[in-house]
Amino acid sequence: MRIMKRTILVILMGSLFFTSCSHYKSSTEFNVFPPESTFVKPDGSIPPGFRAAIKASGINPDCITCNSQNRYGSLLKPSADESAVKLRNKLMPFFKDLEPGQKKHLMDELEDHIMWAMVRGVLIEGDNNNFGALVLKGRFWTDANGVKHPLVIFRAAFTPSPEKKDSCFRSILECANVKHVINLYDGEMELNDLIKSERETSSLLGASYVRTADLDYGHWRAAIRANPEKNDERDKATKNFARLIKEQILMPGGEVPKGNILIHCGGGMHRTGMVIGALQKVINGASMEEIKNTYSYHVSYKNKDKQGGFEQGNLDFIAEFPPELLKK
Repeated sequence: MRIMKRTILVILMGSLFFTSCSHYKSSTEFNVFPPESTFVKPDGSIPPGFRAAIKASGINPDCITCNSQNRYGSLLKPSADESAVKLRNKLMPFFKDLEPGQKKHLMDELEDHIMWAMVRGVLIEGDNNNFGALVLKGRFWTDANGVKHPLVIFRAAFTPSPEKKDSCFRSILECANVKHVINLYDGEMELNDLIKSERETSSLLGASYVRTADLDYGHWRAAIRANPEKNDERDKATKNFARLIKEQILMPGGEVPKGNILIHCGGGMHRTGMVIGALQKVINGASMEEIKNTYSYHVSYKNKDKQGGFEQGNLDFIAEFPPELLKK
């Protein structure tokens, strides 16, 4: 078994190496805030009204080094399954003494390891920041001179090298008066190095940092996804979701925000999209059409044949979300 584990480790390390060499970085980068409510694919420009709101918050958008690119790897799961089968065939000599249940467990482990390594490769090596921003209506923060600024919620994915001066993560904190960072990710991807770097960079720049998986909000996205119909589990997850928004965005630490806020999950698509959608609906009074347009862009939806990471269940949840949960 020790030899088998060592062999699997070597092959997995090789898989990580080749995955990281598959570079998906776009040749075009954008210093752009996508429109607040209208779905327009970023073209490097900022709509005048939105630019005015951003400037009113004391932000120089040209200082932010993020791009709004997003990619959903629809081939990752089948490719991981195929790779796991090939690895199994190569490792068959070591499998002969395993029980059927053990073989299945090992296959599942191989598939998961390979798939999440590939996801990280697309996300991090591809530098897909999935950057965006939302100005919350009627919400402000006050600077040290007593000047009120519109509250801006920035959104992104995990981005490479958060500690570097020219990184997307650090530029948002340094240039956009961000004082609170919320990491929504609670999945299986190995990201401890990036989490550590984000936490240290946030502390260095005077921003608080929370990883919601370390708190008591539970796996609300997984619970909502697993319970499409109303039941106790979905109701509990919905209340945890609302509490997260109130405690971490609307009143972080039980106080009015001290600056702007950055939220992100893994790829900035699902958890982040659900939170932004609820804020659009309840705080900004956006229509579901507007919310769908914003959501669709950030999950890399192109058309009916190329839906990216689009999940109708996420939009259904936003549509059904009770506004009173954020107003209590």
